[in-house]
Amino acid sequence: MPLHLTLPALHTDRATKLASKITSTATTTILTLTGHLSSFLLSFTLTRALLTSILLPLYMTKFLLCLLPATLKNSIHLLLGPPGWTRLINHTDTFRNTSDTLAQSQLSGTYRFKPDEIFHVEPNSRGWKEVEGAPWTSETEEFEVCGASARYVHLRPRYSAVLQDGKREHRPVVFPSLLERGHDVYAIDWLGHGRSDKILKTEVITTELHIHTLVKFFEVTELENAIVAAHDWGGCIALCTIPRLPRTTVTSLFLLNTFFPPRLSDCSLHYRLLNRIWYCATGLLDGYLPESLIHLFLSPSLSLSELSAYTAPYADLPRSSKASIQRFSHSVPSLPRFVLFYLRNTRLWKLCEGLTGPANWDSLNVQARLSAQDDQVRGFWGTTRHQGSGSGSDGEGCEVAVVFGDKDPLIRDYKAVLTRSIYPDRMVSWAQRGMWIMGAGHLPMEGRAGEVAGLIARFAGARREGAMH
Repeated sequence: MPLHLTLPALHTDRATKLASKITSTATTTILTLTGHLSSFLLSFTLTRALLTSILLPLYMTKFLLCLLPATLKNSIHLLLGPPGWTRLINHTDTFRNTSDTLAQSQLSGTYRFKPDEIFHVEPNSRGWKEVEGAPWTSETEEFEVCGASARYVHLRPRYSAVLQDGKREHRPVVFPSLLERGHDVYAIDWLGHGRSDKILKTEVITTELHIHTLVKFFEVTELENAIVAAHDWGGCIALCTIPRLPRTTVTSLFLLNTFFPPRLSDCSLHYRLLNRIWYCATGLLDGYLPESLIHLFLSPSLSLSELSAYTAPYADLPRSSKASIQRFSHSVPSLPRFVLFYLRNTRLWKLCEGLTGPANWDSLNVQARLSAQDDQVRGFWGTTRHQGSGSGSDGEGCEVAVVFGDKDPLIRDYKAVLTRSIYPDRMVSWAQRGMWIMGAGHLPMEGRAGEVAGLIARFAGARREGAMH
């Protein structure tokens, strides 16, 4: 007679929960140790140089192999003499003009994405639901950008929070925190990220598109006297966008671990090497690079739930949905400005580019446009607040706070670049030379959320008191 064992459902449930807890704890511990180990190893310039020496030849080999089909196809033009050479040069000019025209049409908002260029994110998709436990998921709103849906979170403070300090109105803050202090909070998902639609082709992703997105966001929300808190590429986009806005739209800019449009001269070798590693890794793996590994390196103490939230937007989506991640990494200038502005415009360079296929060099077009815009952007922020070139003619302009985690392994050098390039009169009085958040890495809003929120609140309070006086 067979023996049947029937375990009480309660015991089974407890065992399942215990096993799940042990598994989660073990996974978190392993991931945390992995993050700390990678951060430690890559903290040495020699390690970064060694890894770059491995990845760069691999990336260059892949790049050269990508050039081969176009080279074989276009080599016939070389045999035709000067007329054939001119045709290759014209091919390069035509492609560059098309690329620049596309960027300008996105900046003006006249561009419309084609069906095969966009993956529309549906509200019932897995990537949408993965982070349903977050307190902001039911507060998602959207607006249209070039035929795609860009989404943002708008959180409103509870009435009790407003009563705490007796204020009936607070300045809107573009940052996912500070609700308890009574501020309205807005947080944007750029196209290609978060819950916004995903762009599937790198060639239609431009910095100009993101600038237009931010401009459109302020048009839709009709915000005035806003504080913008911007991190990483978000800060670069904000620095490029605010000069295009009416002066009264954004009057405070909180820059957190961010940068001007990058120049090679901005960073020391130590940080340029890590950028090359990131450049080569994204180019080699092309969408297969796990976001969790990157975030663990940048912030080893991220929890499993936080890592899941970062990776959730790409769940069940095609690999090409990560095109924006690669585009950002390849938008950082990889060549000196002399090459981008002068050498690229010689007939010999254009001939070689036409021979090997101009589309294969499109990232240089993006880098050249960003570098050209850089001069104007630094010129704007390098002048006194009363002389800015915004749409308005009155007002004292935009005040700036620069805050960095002192353990940032990626862009720590940019704190000095920002503070010496921004006109002193624009800098907030309590941090004239910027401020370090001690012990924080590249993601202070994760590891030091309370401290970051407190600094923004201080920024908002000082600005409000200054306006009253």
